[in-house]
Amino acid sequence: MKILIVDDHALFRAGLRMLLATIGQNVTCLEAESVGQALSLISLHPDLQLCLLDLALKNDNGLAAIQKIKDSAPQVAVVVVSGADDSATIRDCIDAGAMSFIPKSVAPEILTRALQHVLNGAVYLPEQIVSAMENAQQRPSLTPRQLQVLACLSRGLPTKLISRELGLSEHTVKEYIALLFQALGAHNRTEAVIKASQLRLQERPATVRG
Repeated sequence: MKILIVDDHALFRAGLRMLLATIGQNVTCLEAESVGQALSLISLHPDLQLCLLDLALKNDNGLAAIQKIKDSAPQVAVVVVSGADDSATIRDCIDAGAMSFIPKSVAPEILTRALQHVLNGAVYLPEQIVSAMENAQQRPSLTPRQLQVLACLSRGLPTKLISRELGLSEHTVKEYIALLFQALGAHNRTEAVIKASQLRLQERPATVRG
């Protein structure tokens, strides 16, 4: 697996690189300190699968960075690793296309577990954002195809790429998404991803509890 680490602090990049080497087999890490460098590396490595992105980059807007990366490579799963941990920022990142959000303030063992989950393609969201969505909602029964579409939404894939990956028309994908919103009681993709994580509906393990 190729992973791009985007952070303007060399020491933090080195720490993530060392941690990833201990928990992932055959992991190759690329590093960038700006969005411009990140986009250049993405163009050179079309097989890149995961991007760990800091929101607080010098001269770069974090949310805009997510969108630029997703526009350049929709198949790349973006995981925000940030010093911010407020619910509004987390929601904005997921809404912009991020797959997961890991606060830098978490304990080392939680950071390790979170990275293990995202390496396995699962969603990680902080406890407070998941708890805020908890209610008496019953676990809906989803078809295998609906779970596949849900997994694509969790990776931040746009409708066109979901259509291509699953071999479905864009119209059919939109219908599946609408049915998922109805089943989950969600009004948008952000809510769908968060509620699916809270209900453990991912095909792989979902949210880690801190």
